[in-house]
Amino acid sequence: MRRSRTIVTGVVMLAALSSVGAALAVGPWPGLAPSVSSPSGEVRYTASRGGGMTTVRAIRSGRVVASTKIVGAFGIPAVTSIGTPGGLSPDGRLLVLVQPPVYNGGLRTQSRFVVLTTDGLRRTASITLPGEFGFDAISPDRRTLYVIQHMSNRDLVRYVVRAYDLSARRLLPQAIVDKRSPSEVMRGYPVARVATPSGDWVFTLYTKNAGSSLTFVHALNAAGRSAFCIDLPGWSGGENIWEARLELAGGMLLVKTKSGETVARIDTQTLKVAT
Repeated sequence: MRRSRTIVTGVVMLAALSSVGAALAVGPWPGLAPSVSSPSGEVRYTASRGGGMTTVRAIRSGRVVASTKIVGAFGIPAVTSIGTPGGLSPDGRLLVLVQPPVYNGGLRTQSRFVVLTTDGLRRTASITLPGEFGFDAISPDRRTLYVIQHMSNRDLVRYVVRAYDLSARRLLPQAIVDKRSPSEVMRGYPVARVATPSGDWVFTLYTKNAGSSLTFVHALNAAGRSAFCIDLPGWSGGENIWEARLELAGGMLLVKTKSGETVARIDTQTLKVAT
């Protein structure tokens, strides 16, 4: 994730993703997802906006089993540029909603989140942070909300990961960085994501620029408030990077193309690329 001299525009990014039909934000965020499902897949959560309100619904077998209304516009956060939904804690007990992205060529001055319990969709927290923040993950114990902060209007995909303490109701002052290279600038577009069943680790594949062969995996230790960045071999061949996927198998994180070819293997214990 070394510093890039190229400022990627939203126009370039949209062109890169048009071949896979992704609904992509022109700003720093992937945007909103239509819905997100519980870990068991039995319940689906949606958020619809209108008339200055957001209606959140929990749907089981096509039937609404719970709903609530929130003042303002909020939605289910996407965590990749192709719309992979996020917002749920690993155990499915918390749901975080975010504001829709604002595509005005810059960063917003404040960001708002709403935290709900999935049992009855009861609000447990309303969070307002100064600056441009988006959802990243929730810790397995539901005490930490990880958010991604963008700070540069000149480089909208440069970011840092921050931790918000849900118990203390405060944003922790230090960024979550790879201590092996704490000054390294992080930038890129999220392509694919997978988490361990416990939610202790969240792995996200990034491409450094739209259509770039330069890729890396951001490994977030969601249980331990730490992170590691793993540079990968250059993406080669005719496979579309936006159709890549991540899989966990036998202690390995596999980076795969759409056709199923494994292009990189990462040992999840050592966090090193296997040769």
